[in-house]
Amino acid sequence: MSWSAEEESSLSDLREQGLSTNEIAAELKKLYGREFTYWAIQKKIPRLKKQAHQPQYNETHEIGPDGSHKSDKLLRMTTEQLKDPDYLLQAHGFDTDAWELVSARNNIWNVYSKEDKVQTLYSSKITVKPKQTGTSFKQLLEEIKSVPVYKVKRARMELQRKQLLEVPFFDSHFGISDFEYYRETQDDTIDLITSRHWEEIMFTIGQDMLHTDNFRGQTANGTLIESVNVPNAWRDSKRFYYPMIEEALQHANRVKIVYSKGNHDESAAWYFVQMLKERYPQVIFDDSFEERKIHTFGKVFIGLTHGDKARKNLHNLFPVEFPTQWAQAATREVHMGHLHVEDGKDHFGMMVRTLATRNKTDKWHKDNGFVGAHKRFMLFEYTEDRLKSIHYV
Repeated sequence: MSWSAEEESSLSDLREQGLSTNEIAAELKKLYGREFTYWAIQKKIPRLKKQAHQPQYNETHEIGPDGSHKSDKLLRMTTEQLKDPDYLLQAHGFDTDAWELVSARNNIWNVYSKEDKVQTLYSSKITVKPKQTGTSFKQLLEEIKSVPVYKVKRARMELQRKQLLEVPFFDSHFGISDFEYYRETQDDTIDLITSRHWEEIMFTIGQDMLHTDNFRGQTANGTLIESVNVPNAWRDSKRFYYPMIEEALQHANRVKIVYSKGNHDESAAWYFVQMLKERYPQVIFDDSFEERKIHTFGKVFIGLTHGDKARKNLHNLFPVEFPTQWAQAATREVHMGHLHVEDGKDHFGMMVRTLATRNKTDKWHKDNGFVGAHKRFMLFEYTEDRLKSIHYV
């Protein structure tokens, strides 16, 4: 007689209860409404024992530091299907439009069927990687070279009171947040830029401006995070920064852009700064790859770093690495990001600040409980010897 999977499961349960064969037959009849003979049950029991001792297959899934995935599954397939890359991708749960097969190995794995017949399955092990879509960074550099130059006529103004405006949009994470979300921030910043004539306006660009460092959904360290639309994030960043930089060129004697490394967009943000460098030849650029940088204005010392490295020792590192500038300053500030919350500590006259961000809460921060922080950016206004105001935008 043939047995269903449910009937076999009931037989196993009844045997574990210690019932006799006749008692099992009676119980099975009550459950399924058909006769189960003594000899049918006796014949099925050894087969159930053999199935119970059948080795189990442990399916695995691994993610490599380079963004590749390794999947190991037990699959039923034909000899034609095991040669078909698209079939293997789909069988392992990968979208053929988003992933490509790097390697595959399929070994025969014999198992017993319910009727004690040998079935041929395959132990299938594949390695896949995300498909590269959109523009590669090599192509991007070629496009950067053709960026039109922004031309502006401006005369230097002699100011009785010289002031610096520092514009550090740390942790903006374009790709998670978009231009429309930041439009109000842009409007408020332009209002401040155009409110007077400044001696200098300094933009800090980088600091996780972009959510990912490449088209594979990875940070600069290769960590896989939620994927974003990189071309859209790049375009939104341009729409955000272009008008502010151009207003700054009209309302400041000097405009400077400092590239500051982030742990998400170390390379991508540097490329973005190279594009700005081509477009705005009037701007002073610091695009070096140093982890910690400074800017001085009169007797004001401003240290810049992302804060993912050595953040607890920054009040000691900056005086050691920049001793002359530190000694000559009357006001000393160190600005970092990374944690998406606002914080400040005064270390014997050196103010070490973690800057707030207006970025939306991404999946990683939400999963780890980093929620509830104020959503805002911080702009700093200085005279030549002190911090005058902090503006929230």
